[in-house]
Amino acid sequence: MTPFPFSQSPAFLLPQTPPYYVSNFGYWDRESSYDTAGIRFVSEFAKSCQLRQKSKILEVGSGLGGSLLYWKENYHPTLLSAINLPGEQSDFAEQLFVSTHTTIDPFLKGSWEVMESLPDSSFDYVFSLDASYHFQNLFAFYKESYRVLNTGGRLVFTHFQITDSKWKNFWWMYLPFLIPKGNLKLVEETISELESIGFKQIKQIDWTSFVLVGFINYSKNLPTSLKTFGKILDWFVKHLGLTYHYYVFEK
Repeated sequence: MTPFPFSQSPAFLLPQTPPYYVSNFGYWDRESSYDTAGIRFVSEFAKSCQLRQKSKILEVGSGLGGSLLYWKENYHPTLLSAINLPGEQSDFAEQLFVSTHTTIDPFLKGSWEVMESLPDSSFDYVFSLDASYHFQNLFAFYKESYRVLNTGGRLVFTHFQITDSKWKNFWWMYLPFLIPKGNLKLVEETISELESIGFKQIKQIDWTSFVLVGFINYSKNLPTSLKTFGKILDWFVKHLGLTYHYYVFEK
């Protein structure tokens, strides 16, 4: 099985905070356990993009569904929609939505490309938490996000970046993380791509310390598979110029 969080299966090895089941790296500023850090990630993700009450939200890569439930309870959106790969996570999320009386309309099972079935200018936010760096043809995803957003709507996502173009030569080392070759870019390259589509950059924050380093430190106390994953991730951060960034772009 691919190491967490690059898995389609529920993250049973990590403590969760029912009913807000999540599968992100966690946000570790003053947090010491995943059951709080995972939810803190969702909270910081929303606060940092100034998520407005009663908005229309599409999450692409919705995982276990806990983030959608968190936004429902805290921001009272008028519409929640989601896309996620079929599998255990989506099955788990569907059960969660039923048990919490959460309406997701639509909940599409498939790769991000099923966005093509959604109408133009229909969302205020497109969110992707720890997901979009997996996508094949990431530039096309950016363009589809632009299409489905209302004017003034925001694309908000997290992304792995490299600090030097030379690290692109080691793209094959990222394949076990399910990160395609073309997704290894410098921060300025990511920003340039989005601006070429018509997006305006609102925010770019280096979350490497609060997210990756925090997870790496926490993983030292986890079962062997996740402890090993943490060590590999630490090596990539220290020796292959891997960083982790939070982005907000506006249409």
